[in-house]
Amino acid sequence: MLLKVLQDIINNVVTKNRIPILAILLTVLLFCIQHFSTQPPAPKGLDAPQNEFSAVRAYNILQSLLKENQPHPVGSDLNRVIKERLKIELDKLGIEYEEQKTWACASRFPSCAEVENLIGIIPGKADLPYLALMAHYDSVPMAPGAGDDGAGVVAILEAARALKLEAPFNHPIMLILTDAEENGLIGAEAFFNQHPLAKKVGIVLNVEGSGSSGSSMVLRTSSNNELLIKSYSKEHKSPYGFSFVKEVFKRMPNDTDFSVVERANIPGIDFAFAGERNHYHTPNDTLENIDLRTIQHHGENILPASRELLSADWQDMGDEYIYGGEIYGFWTQWKSSNSILICILATFILITALIKSKINLKRTALGIVFSPITLSTTVLSGAAGFYLLSLLSGNVISWPGIDWPYRLLLISSTTLGALIGTAISRRFINEQEMIFGSWLFWLVLTFAITTLLPDAANTFILPLIFASPLILLAVLLEERYKPYFLLLTLVVTLPLTLGLIFSLEQSQGYKLVWAVLPFAGLYALIISPFLYSLKIRSAISYVGAITLIALMSGSLINLYTEHRPQHVNIHFYENIDSDESYIHLSGNYKNVAANDPEPLIEPLSSFVNTVSSKSLISFAKDYSSRYWAETNSSGWKGPAIQNKKRLNNGKSIKVNLKSDRSASRMVLLLPKESNLNSFNLGALKIETALSRWGFTKGFYAIYLNGIYDKEVELTLNFDTNQEEINGYLIDISTKLPSHLDELYKARTGIFSPVHRGDQGILIKKIKI
Repeated sequence: MLLKVLQDIINNVVTKNRIPILAILLTVLLFCIQHFSTQPPAPKGLDAPQNEFSAVRAYNILQSLLKENQPHPVGSDLNRVIKERLKIELDKLGIEYEEQKTWACASRFPSCAEVENLIGIIPGKADLPYLALMAHYDSVPMAPGAGDDGAGVVAILEAARALKLEAPFNHPIMLILTDAEENGLIGAEAFFNQHPLAKKVGIVLNVEGSGSSGSSMVLRTSSNNELLIKSYSKEHKSPYGFSFVKEVFKRMPNDTDFSVVERANIPGIDFAFAGERNHYHTPNDTLENIDLRTIQHHGENILPASRELLSADWQDMGDEYIYGGEIYGFWTQWKSSNSILICILATFILITALIKSKINLKRTALGIVFSPITLSTTVLSGAAGFYLLSLLSGNVISWPGIDWPYRLLLISSTTLGALIGTAISRRFINEQEMIFGSWLFWLVLTFAITTLLPDAANTFILPLIFASPLILLAVLLEERYKPYFLLLTLVVTLPLTLGLIFSLEQSQGYKLVWAVLPFAGLYALIISPFLYSLKIRSAISYVGAITLIALMSGSLINLYTEHRPQHVNIHFYENIDSDESYIHLSGNYKNVAANDPEPLIEPLSSFVNTVSSKSLISFAKDYSSRYWAETNSSGWKGPAIQNKKRLNNGKSIKVNLKSDRSASRMVLLLPKESNLNSFNLGALKIETALSRWGFTKGFYAIYLNGIYDKEVELTLNFDTNQEEINGYLIDISTKLPSHLDELYKARTGIFSPVHRGDQGILIKKIKI
């Protein structure tokens, strides 16, 4: 009897909620299909045919290059060792090469280094422009660099091995292995601005890494990319990339060596992966953590594309193309100028469907009005969830080691917002009116995005052109079949909305959850009409309870692990002249903000003042730091000016700079009153401008990287004759004073340095 009652209840619930249940189940199924179809390919082993790319062969080279599994920044002894190992690998491949050793500087600010680039050549059949394969072999001071960018280097070497078997092609091949990318793309600047072969480069495929796993994607391309995209996708078994990322990249401060290529007006493609971003620029970027599938995907990207391009005519690069990535394993691309035509076609189909449906136009117009409300409630509910989490825990972690509370919160909080939006709209209009209203609103968004952000049009056009004929066909069906048929509109909508969330979560992290939420909101907009028959109040109660569980879990559980530690750098500041010394623990990416959103946890928080902020640098009173403490002197000598000589009636001064302790980096600061207009470094003449950020703000700052035991000669050029100039000379080393050993040992396990990492900074006044 009890079983029959339960069965009747279940049947009743299922019958009344059949469409919502099917919509939810279809969403889960489609998400799984899309997710697994976009994973990197399985690595090929040593038994792979010689004309194919093998991740195992590439990884063996990586093991040989990085056998110490230690950082190798520009100018370091290990950096030179790895360069010599690269030369051995080129010799094994029978590829002739040359070394470019020169001083060069970044383009955005005067960050300079003496770089040692390697340029390999595989001749072609004719003296045509080169296809260049480019990656950088240096690392940041804290990371062994297996992912950034060792994976890119060995992917190029393994691809070059396969290409050399088939050479000569119509075009010659150039391998560009750059140095000092991590200091401002300096190696690439040196090659493209100074090397005579740079003028013979016709196309560049740059290979980068940002993490230790994930799919290798087309990060961006040059304009007029038809030849590039068609060559890339023609023989590729697992192409991956979305042209909307190109629009995003235009507005982000991130850079790769490809930025130098773009400034040189050379066509090309920038490839990169961004999985397991917690490992990016940390000691976890190791041989053990690099995913062989990612290396395989790098190879699957560059090898087939290279073959196509090497046999193609480059006289006409074609039109501007946008690409929609893989939709359940199928690559999509089209000419950008066709986007408006597609929008017009979709408009015609939707209006035809609207006329044939004979539904109330005023109520459909309400559907257009309620669409942004549903989108907004979803986005704002998700944002509110993570804001509450930050209030409860004082923290939102970008890449938590235990991530299920965050993922649960993301799903539940956005679902809550979608349900709220659905509850509002269904009070005024029915399912059919909301379906038409949501897709007409989508159409408006598509026109706006296509006009303002054309490279992002794929995200909106593909769902629209797939859904509009489905809606027209649904009009012709019996009323009872329409909802089931219209569920098919979710099929292409999901890959370009919810289907992107996992990749965005990996690459952007939860501190940038705003980058993820709009895609959840767009899917909520389309699925909301299919949720109309739900008991919304009950659903909101259940989802609210799940959200509460996620909030409590995320705020009470320690989410850091050794695999995904908290990023903490130890900074030691010593003012040589005043004999004042401080330590500063910088949490994650926020080095000086008074409201650092990722506070330190025990035991590191016990070493420093966690309440007040203080300016630790005498000449930078506005540059205050949290998590500081006074400490003892290092006993080190400060940097020095070895010689100085006045030239050009005092309008130029030649100086020699030296670090007594072999620091890796030096910074020369001169005040605004000095009127410095440029400086000469080797054969370079670099224009200067006042620094606008950090502790160098308001000074002319010259950064010299990879110094160690070098004595650097600079000629400083001023607008007017200078009798005497007061300034500061700073040297920076990743070595810390021995009296900080206890702190250094405490910063282990669930803590890790990041980016430039630990820094011992000595500051000294100078007179020139």
